[in-house]
Amino acid sequence: MIEFDRITTRGGDRGESSLFNGERRRKDDLLFDAMGDVDEANVSIGVARAHLQNEQTKRLLHDLQQVLFKIGAQIATPPNDALYGQIKHVVQEDIDELETIQKRLMDRIEIGPVFVTPGDSMAGALIDVSRTVVRRAERTIVACIRDRHMNHLVLCQNYLNRLSDYLFVLARGADQNIVS
Repeated sequence: MIEFDRITTRGGDRGESSLFNGERRRKDDLLFDAMGDVDEANVSIGVARAHLQNEQTKRLLHDLQQVLFKIGAQIATPPNDALYGQIKHVVQEDIDELETIQKRLMDRIEIGPVFVTPGDSMAGALIDVSRTVVRRAERTIVACIRDRHMNHLVLCQNYLNRLSDYLFVLARGADQNIVS
């Protein structure tokens, strides 16, 4: 038998995985779809961040990624479990801060009244990819809220809605060389 480290546990070999509290579920459970979509959004933003030069924008995107970790934790932890009180949660202030950042950027860029065709810059295109992944994560969380009555995720859904709007604006800033 080959000895593996803590990364390879073989625990998922039967098509199941664990929530944060250890509860086992099928890997095709809606919660794992939501966690995977949020994780993919986080990675996608990381790819975009790696292609940017502006340190302030890179720090901001890093901070936004930290909020995505909070969203993942909220999805992965049942709200009736004692662990739920120990994790960090998305709060209204996270949403308010994102709206403020978006407003500041919108004051500096031009957004016309026509549909945007992504691809005017590499950074803008990568940010647009992140925007679409965030939108998918939002749709999956909406399904969790509506189908599983997981109302504790409402602020997470609101945050993702604002995040995709911000990423649209940020991509336009990258296309206009205001953000690089």
